[in-house]
Amino acid sequence: MEHISNILPNRLKVPLEENIIWAQLKVNDLPAFIGGLVILFLVISVAISTITFILTYMLLLVPIMLVAGFFASYFVIRSVINLFADSVASQIEKVLPDMLMLMAANLRAGMIPENSFLASIKPEFGKLNVLLGHAAIEVQGGKDFRESLVEMSSLTNSKFFQDTIRIIGEGLRSGAELHLILENLAQNILQNETIRNDMRAQVRSYSLFIFIAATIAAPLLYGVASFLIGILDSIGSLSTSAATVPSGVTGVFSSFSLPKVSSTLVIVISTINVVITTTSSALLNGILNTGNPKNGFRYIPIFVLIGVGIFFAVRFGVSTFFSSSSFGGGV
Repeated sequence: MEHISNILPNRLKVPLEENIIWAQLKVNDLPAFIGGLVILFLVISVAISTITFILTYMLLLVPIMLVAGFFASYFVIRSVINLFADSVASQIEKVLPDMLMLMAANLRAGMIPENSFLASIKPEFGKLNVLLGHAAIEVQGGKDFRESLVEMSSLTNSKFFQDTIRIIGEGLRSGAELHLILENLAQNILQNETIRNDMRAQVRSYSLFIFIAATIAAPLLYGVASFLIGILDSIGSLSTSAATVPSGVTGVFSSFSLPKVSSTLVIVISTINVVITTTSSALLNGILNTGNPKNGFRYIPIFVLIGVGIFFAVRFGVSTFFSSSSFGGGV
C-alpha cells in the first residue's frame, strides 16, 4: 500500500495527508491509508470510463474519463475529509477560551507554564484534548515547551488556534505576564464568536432567499417549462402531418412549423441545470454563513435532492393535470 501511495504526486498527497491529520481520523498507518484511497480513486475512474463507453461507444472518451474520474474522485474525497477537519477545528475553537482561562488560573496559582499547561488537559475539551495530549507527551519526553506548542498548532487548520499558540509562544519568549495574555486571548475569542454569530443572523435572510429561489422556485419553473416544451414538441409532430390529420385536431397550430426538440433532451438539460443551480446555491450559502465555500459542501446532497425532487414532482403533477383535462385529451 505504501508503494501505491507514491502514485500520487506530492502536490496532491501532502494536502490529503494534512487533511487526514487535521480531521483526527484514527489512521494507524497513514501511507497505507493513502494507498487504499489511491486504489479507490482508480476503481472509480475505471467505473466511470466503462459506463461512458457503454453509453457512447466512443473509445476516445475512455482515457479522458479515466483521468477526469481519478481527479474528480480525489477532490471529492479530499473535500469530504476537509469537512471533517473543519468540524474538528470548530469544536476546538468552542472550547479554546475555557482552556485558556483554566491555564491562566493555574498560572495565577503559582504554576510554571509547562505545569499549568499539563494541568489544563481535561477530557471535557474533546478534540482539543487530543492536541493537548500530543503536546504533553512531547513536553514530558524532554522537548522544548515552545517547540511542542508550535508542533501542536500544526495538527489543526484552525487559524484561531494557530494564532493563539503563536501569541503564547511570543509571550514565553519575551517573558511577559502570560496569565494576562491568556485571559485577554480568551475574551477576544469569545467576542469574535459573538460577532460571527451576529453576522450569521444578519445574512440568514439572504441565505433563505437563495435557498427558495435556487432550490424551490427554479426547479418548479424548469419542471413546468420542460413539460410545455414537450407539448409543443407533440404539436410540432402533429403539424408536420397536417395533410393526413383533420384540421380540427391541430387547430391554429397547423400552419406553424415548429423546430424538432426531443423532450428527453429537454428533461436531461433541465435536470443538469437544476443540479448546477442547487449546487451553486449550497456553496453560496456556505460563503454567506461561514465565509468559506467549502462549508457549503455538506448542503449539496440535500439541496440537489430537494431540487431534483421538486422538478420531477412538478412534471408529474402538471402531466396528471393535463392528462385528466379536456385540453390534455385534445393534445
